[in-house]
Amino acid sequence: MTLAVSDDDLPPAPALWRLRTENWSGADWVVGLLSVILAMGSLGFFTVSYVISVRSPGYFQEAALSAMPPKLDQTLTGSVEAGDAMPAQTVVRVRQPVPSDYQIVMVFQGEALLATRDELVRVRVGTVVPGLGEILSIEGTSTGGTVKAADATLTSAATAAK
Repeated sequence: MTLAVSDDDLPPAPALWRLRTENWSGADWVVGLLSVILAMGSLGFFTVSYVISVRSPGYFQEAALSAMPPKLDQTLTGSVEAGDAMPAQTVVRVRQPVPSDYQIVMVFQGEALLATRDELVRVRVGTVVPGLGEILSIEGTSTGGTVKAADATLTSAATAAK
């Protein structure tokens, strides 16, 4: 005994559930297949991205920063030839300063600001200053500081008054 069932014997499916594939052309199948592949790929990409961001919150930021080239000033690092560097300002003085023309304005982190009547100079150990020579040491104290140079030693007014 065999039962033969045809499509006409089955109850009709609701219109929203029925997939009318019998009228699809080859292009319809290609577009449908590509749509499913795109949807699955997007779902996979966002799932992986979400899992990575949950397990390692700084991963994407670190990856982006590591791919960026460092922005170093070639003049400061010395990797540019002197001919290509921007020329430095030339200071024109009426007369060369002498050690008594300098005052210590401030001492901070191994550097000092020295002032004359006409200019302000930021110095470190090794800097050559007109009238003082090479800076040998810079010592900061709570009341000012001392700058020792090859030709003179400067002491801040607060330190000298003690």
